[in-house]
Amino acid sequence: MKMLLLLALLAVQSCPGVIFGARILAIEPQGSKSHWQFMKSILDLLAVRHQVTVITPLPTGDRENYTEIDASRVFPVYPVTDAVDMIEQFGSVVNLLPPMPERSHERDICDAFFDFAPIRELLSRGADGRYDVVLLEPFYSPCLSYLAHRLRVPEIYAIPSSMITPMEMLIFGTEPSPSYVPNLLYNGAAMDGFMQRLANVALFAYVKIVPWLTNVRMMYHEPKFYDGVRHNPSLVFINTHFITESPRPFPVNMIQIGGIHLQPPGVLPDVSIVNDIFEFIENSPHGIIYFTFGSVSSMSTLPKHIQRTFIEAFAEVPQRVLWKYDGEISGLPKNIMTRKWFPQRDILLHPNVKLFISHGGISGVYEAVDAGVPVLGFPLYYDQPRNVGNLVDAGMALSMDLLTVNKIAFLEKINKLINDKKYFLRAKTVSKRFKDRPVPPSEMVNYWFEYVLRHNGAYHLNSKALKLTWYQYLMLDIITVVVTSLVIFAYLTYIFFRSFQNYTFKFCELNKTHYH
Repeated sequence: MKMLLLLALLAVQSCPGVIFGARILAIEPQGSKSHWQFMKSILDLLAVRHQVTVITPLPTGDRENYTEIDASRVFPVYPVTDAVDMIEQFGSVVNLLPPMPERSHERDICDAFFDFAPIRELLSRGADGRYDVVLLEPFYSPCLSYLAHRLRVPEIYAIPSSMITPMEMLIFGTEPSPSYVPNLLYNGAAMDGFMQRLANVALFAYVKIVPWLTNVRMMYHEPKFYDGVRHNPSLVFINTHFITESPRPFPVNMIQIGGIHLQPPGVLPDVSIVNDIFEFIENSPHGIIYFTFGSVSSMSTLPKHIQRTFIEAFAEVPQRVLWKYDGEISGLPKNIMTRKWFPQRDILLHPNVKLFISHGGISGVYEAVDAGVPVLGFPLYYDQPRNVGNLVDAGMALSMDLLTVNKIAFLEKINKLINDKKYFLRAKTVSKRFKDRPVPPSEMVNYWFEYVLRHNGAYHLNSKALKLTWYQYLMLDIITVVVTSLVIFAYLTYIFFRSFQNYTFKFCELNKTHYH
């Protein structure tokens, strides 16, 4: 048996299309659990066949083929925050778009990163062949790409959301029209009228111009060694799927791997912890409502009147409720179970779950879509209104505002989503489409990552638009030539007809004089 396995391994390794043992340097600059979950899902796959070293502010521990460098002193770690404060600070698009700052936050983080001892060592050694590729999540500024430039290795981006709108031109050299492609921060899934398109165009212009002006000013006043270095990624892994994203054009090297974090059900950390949870689910004759705001915001920080609204409404539904709650709470009805942690993936896949109440984080959205469970969304900030809006547009969700929620409206939405079968049927249809892929996202990651290695960076995938200047991309040089040519032609035509007119007039005058 061992001999057969050895022969099979040798046969795979001798195959020219398979690459083993690449040395990967990964960088996760965001101390957010949801961002890290996306990156770690990719790294877990790659570590099966390659050597991975990752710089992260959220280390989880070394293992075979996988080494972590703790960067919690370099990159900010985002703690669980007050949900209301989060909405008030970032819930409005206007709040996400402050006046042009004096400094670029991304440049400050890049300064700290390049002063980090392991990075200083890498920069001092230069292109010594220690790594074969750099995999990182980009900022709004491409300053981290200087590392791949110095190491002279290909670079791959991993973006845990929809495409970062102001980065698209820098990465691909092209960008879709804001007339029909919503900005990452646009509050909704689609633009159905003039005012919506106008708002999207204004948002597109603002998030494109302000960061650029800030960085240009910083480059002028405080120039850095990484300024002006253009090291375009060979590939971009993006956490999207056409089911949960409005249709839009995709560059050939933008690879959609939405749902990459989804694991097979049943892989539970401790059966003793979850036995009572699944007993609670199994013994619910009317089904289960699962309620969580993920790992970003704290339910216990919600105002008491909002918590009371939820409790009183849940007391009137026939379903049992699993509520992810991180604090102590008393006086709960018997149909509510609270825990600081739930095995979310397994719960949503259970046939007894009737409704998922969520803040609309993209990880939970994919889990609900994969399970085919209707969603009641309370989007808080950033891309969450867009994520929930896409589910509403797909017909499997409804959306509410957390700060204005009341018991009557909340109960109405719950009953509508559970009792109106169209939401359940639509959720199952969306789930079927989501799962209908030629290959799973894990195989997409392995194939395209090794494609970059097989083809020495696969720079042939980069658009030729990256080599154009801004005026060439906008065709201003061609427009100038065409307009100038038309003006010259019109002027010459005018001169010709003017001369012809003068000649004709003089000829007529001579004929008249001769006649008289």
